Amino acid sequence: MSRVFIYKTYTIRSTPLQLLDSKQWMLSIVIDWELDGRVTGRPFSATENTYPTEAEADLHGITYGQRIIDGKVPGFSVG
Repeated sequence: MSRVFIYKTYTIRSTPLQLLDSKQWMLSIVIDWELDGRVTGRPFSATENTYPTEAEADLHGITYGQRIIDGKVPGFSVG
């Protein structure tokens, strides 16, 4: 499952990854934004949290991206 979500002026692309050893899912996202006609993308993931399903990791990935964009995740930011 892969989702694209527009939030404010950013695009969040969620592509959850399945961990081979545990079969759990980890959120993995790329946040894209445009500045002066150039598109920049930055990847983010959160290995400390895993989820039993791909859909759950996908949903949490979108929420995580929104929190990064809003400046609510310490140590992470976008353009």
